[in-house]
Amino acid sequence: MFEDSRALEVVGISAFDERIYRGVLACPGITVQELVMRSGEGAGRIQASLSRLRAKGLVSRLWGRSPRWTVTNPGTAIRSLVRGLQSELDQLTDTADELEAAFRTVGQDPEEGGQFEVLAGPEEQARWYVRLQQEAKEEVLTFDCPPYVLDYHNPLQTDLLRSGVRYRTIYVPEAFDHAGALHEVGSLIKAGEEARVLPRLPFKMAIVDRWRAVMPMHMDPPLTRGVLISGSTMVVALVELFERLWREALPVRPELWHDTPTTPEPAGKTTESADGGPDAAELGPEDRRLLALLAAGLKDDAIARQLGTSPRSLRRRLRHLLDQLNAETRFQAGAQASRRDLV
Repeated sequence: MFEDSRALEVVGISAFDERIYRGVLACPGITVQELVMRSGEGAGRIQASLSRLRAKGLVSRLWGRSPRWTVTNPGTAIRSLVRGLQSELDQLTDTADELEAAFRTVGQDPEEGGQFEVLAGPEEQARWYVRLQQEAKEEVLTFDCPPYVLDYHNPLQTDLLRSGVRYRTIYVPEAFDHAGALHEVGSLIKAGEEARVLPRLPFKMAIVDRWRAVMPMHMDPPLTRGVLISGSTMVVALVELFERLWREALPVRPELWHDTPTTPEPAGKTTESADGGPDAAELGPEDRRLLALLAAGLKDDAIARQLGTSPRSLRRRLRHLLDQLNAETRFQAGAQASRRDLV
């Protein structure tokens, strides 16, 4: 029986995953079946844990008749996770500095420093979100992440796009968890929305014409309190934050996120990149769509729902795709796909 530990929680490793990691560390070349016997946990839960640890770069799979697992160099792997965490903290610190500077304007005269109005309840926040869109003349900038105060479908947006209002939206992977989400986003992109994806966002908000913004005052559901900001330097700071994250985000290509017919390659035609891996012409549209979803950070269950397949079938496809790309992890697959212009 392995002992629980929480030493690695700070770098995103759960207590359960750390328990499995320490089990592999103690027994190099261990199999899933042996881990089941030693831990008393189910094979499916252990396999999922190994996949997460592999994605973090902590363990690797040894190929053979009976797949076995071993750890990578712990010092190297954990320091790499710490560097990633430090980078995120640095970004958060920069954001805090920007918002602190904007916060100092709250006490100014409304005519000089802008107006702030507290919105009580999700209904009031939803009402203002709809009203601001209706008043938009040029552009709507949005951080899209759960929880929501309105239904995911936004009937106003398509009409406004057609009238010439520009929409730019940054999504988080959790925004695509519910069934039909990718179809909805694909339809908006076809209508003219510019969409990108980031693994996480600091909060949710909508900015209209770089003059007004609406956002919740906390991110714990239900969203009981929000704030409407008009004509202040805080709106300027929020626009600058949006532009910075927009540059970092992954563009969403509509042909990879929306079910569209594609012309099949002639039989027998294959191409390879300079380093021997598959080129864009070799991978089918479903494989490239899967790569795009992986690069966006969607979890296996969410991808399986969007593609209409089972998690088990998805994992088989993913393993085959990783082999094609000569990749051991999702991160490596995303890097290979980006370098070869597959996503």
